[in-house]
Amino acid sequence: MNFTKFMLPLAIAGSLISQTALAEGTLGLDDIMPLVQQSSKLNTEVNTALRQAGKKPSDITCVGVRLGSQFGPLSASRVAPFECNFGNNKTLKIEADNLVTLRNGHSIFLTQFSELQSKPEQANLAFRLKSWNWE
Repeated sequence: MNFTKFMLPLAIAGSLISQTALAEGTLGLDDIMPLVQQSSKLNTEVNTALRQAGKKPSDITCVGVRLGSQFGPLSASRVAPFECNFGNNKTLKIEADNLVTLRNGHSIFLTQFSELQSKPEQANLAFRLKSWNWE
């Protein structure tokens, strides 16, 4: 994994989310498959790469920005961009909007959530696929 290339998106995410700890956090590809499945083309590409690697989604490690404790109920969650290493120098980079669904069902961007003075006790993280590329 080329961490130098990954640090720029982390820095951008950090500037957008001023209170985010710029820590990396790992998760399995299986955790972000709902994001992958937002595009039938990406889903097909990922399933082809998995088949070629002889792996299943839980075997693939992805990296994202890990949220700090100041994000209340979202603390320790991983957010986009994601970088997933399929092995054999094949890496998938996924860009997505980070959305927070509030208890009332409304969704706001994570940047808006970070600006709330009082964080709700319940909130869920969701993603909206923007783009991806393979390296």
